[in-house]
Amino acid sequence: MTLLHMLPSAGRAAPRIFGRASEPTTAVCDEADFRHRARRAHKALRGVEMVYAGRSLSATAVARWVREERLGVDVCSSGELAVALSGGIDAARVIVHLNAMSLDELGGAVATGVGRIVVDDPLEVGYLANLVRHQRVLIQVIPDVDSHGHRGADISDQEFGFTVGGDHAADAVRWVLAHRTLDLVGLHCHIDDAALCGEAIRRMIAAMADVRAHHGVILTELSLGGMRWSDPRQLAGAIEDALDDGCAAEHFPRPAVVVEVPAGDYQGIVAQE
Repeated sequence: MTLLHMLPSAGRAAPRIFGRASEPTTAVCDEADFRHRARRAHKALRGVEMVYAGRSLSATAVARWVREERLGVDVCSSGELAVALSGGIDAARVIVHLNAMSLDELGGAVATGVGRIVVDDPLEVGYLANLVRHQRVLIQVIPDVDSHGHRGADISDQEFGFTVGGDHAADAVRWVLAHRTLDLVGLHCHIDDAALCGEAIRRMIAAMADVRAHHGVILTELSLGGMRWSDPRQLAGAIEDALDDGCAAEHFPRPAVVVEVPAGDYQGIVAQE
């Protein structure tokens, strides 16, 4: 449990570390390799927004490469956000996950104007709603599929998120929609195995169709994080097929797709500074 889940007074007492871009001095990514892989991914994944994992922003220089190669960034801490912003990444292209942030850090992130915030806990919804005038929000969900695409096993044994089965995710949707300051734009899912990508997309579109049926709200964004993939063309094919199948089955308009770039594939050659 983080400070975000404790009393507001605990959040105010938390140290204010936002804004300090802490850069390691031991290693950096190989720039040529980073740029080659980013451009290869852009070429294959046309129309897909790609975000780089903030945990791998090893230096402000890497954040500049992210910006120059037209990637967004996905962050889980104020330190990661600070490095991203120090590299010139537009705050509107930042996705923030709240599960590791204190209340002070959350306030600092909101103040920068980050584009989207991912919520995965009921308490986060209320805290966030009271901090903002208008904020685009994604709900983290857990489509319960196993390695064979069947129901019954969480997609990656996730600790955070609302399960699609039952009323868990439906309750989260109601909580977000109840706040005028929050703009629910889509769903986010963390997937460890890229082989589950297609089935996860289909189940997320089905969940989006349920939101439309019950609330008259059309969600426009489907976000996938955590996947390990090396062939962007193969991933693009899986995404296209799943979108075609899911949207046809639910008569649902095609959502925009956001995919997290696997950080490990961008480590490249490590060099001492």
